[in-house]
Amino acid sequence: MISKSFEIKDYAIDDSQINGFWMTLLDRETLTTEIIYSPVKGDSFDVAQTNRMIGEITEKCDHFSSLLPENISCQVTFSDLGDLKYVAGSADLVLESGEMDEIRVVYRLHVEYHI
Repeated sequence: MISKSFEIKDYAIDDSQINGFWMTLLDRETLTTEIIYSPVKGDSFDVAQTNRMIGEITEKCDHFSSLLPENISCQVTFSDLGDLKYVAGSADLVLESGEMDEIRVVYRLHVEYHI
């Protein structure tokens, strides 16, 4: 059962603002947090900022995973990138990204039971 979650400040990333934050406990084993990141300055993230944000979001998932018991996994889905998924501890994402007005992601914490 999931007994730990994170606060909105835990999802914050420098030079971005959170424009949407929804936590949903889907069942006893799965907690999702949908976040919309927008740039603090300007109307969009340029290519370099988008790449930096993607890197920091995957690092955040790795960080969350390091704070949780081994049987709880963290995964992040990039909604605006064709539902691209990153699982904590896997290889860095390599992708061609462009300018983005916002970056929508869903962090998913899931308990895996071993019988």
